[in-house]
Amino acid sequence: MIIRSENPSDIKAIAEVTQEAFVDHSFSQNTEHFIIHDLRADDALTISLVSEVDGLVVGHIAFSAVTISDGTTNWHGLGPVSVRPQYQGRRIGTALINSGLALLKSMSSKGCVLVGLPTYFKRFGFWNHPQLTHEGLPQEVFVAKSLAGRVPCGTVEFHQAFKQLSMIEKDAVADVIIDYAIAGIKVNLADLAIESLIQKEILTEMPDGKVMMNPSVLAKYDSYLARVGQFRATEMSRVHKNPILAAITCGNW
Repeated sequence: MIIRSENPSDIKAIAEVTQEAFVDHSFSQNTEHFIIHDLRADDALTISLVSEVDGLVVGHIAFSAVTISDGTTNWHGLGPVSVRPQYQGRRIGTALINSGLALLKSMSSKGCVLVGLPTYFKRFGFWNHPQLTHEGLPQEVFVAKSLAGRVPCGTVEFHQAFKQLSMIEKDAVADVIIDYAIAGIKVNLADLAIESLIQKEILTEMPDGKVMMNPSVLAKYDSYLARVGQFRATEMSRVHKNPILAAITCGNW
């Protein structure tokens, strides 16, 4: 097995490895390959390593910078880390994590955080630290490893790329865009995707059971859908103000 930095020719294989690794995970929204894509596009991949067996890319790990509310700098987030299912159980993931952490330390990184089970990641020196948190995550699955002797005290935020919508959330947003109305859109508030979008403040619940979309918030998760939504809202507003266009749209012309 060879562990090395990614090359441009590895990009497709990395996406495949990541999708295969997470496809059957109940906790995954299957957006991990999009996260890596967006990190790369924003030049935010501090470290991107692949594991290669007989010329085949079978594993991948990414590290990217995080921000901490107390002002501490030079800390990084680990993830996603992926191994093709048929190659799991061969300590490839362990090798990737150890190699990545060693490389981080050689770059004078002060520490690393991740979302995962402490029972697994404690072998790499990751532990829960009550003073270091991530908003919206259970404390027990947010762990950190200091590479400089001190653990910061504050709230951690990963790169924007980690704010990915799941496919069912994207479908729900698309439906809202298609059905857009000035007075709001009637939706099934019990739908899990709608509940999630309201929690993320992409949708705002109105008193009559309708919702309104917040394009500026949506842009933090998906800039393309936000632009489409804004265009749709602008067009419908123009139609609403023009009685002739409104009559044509409503089929009364």
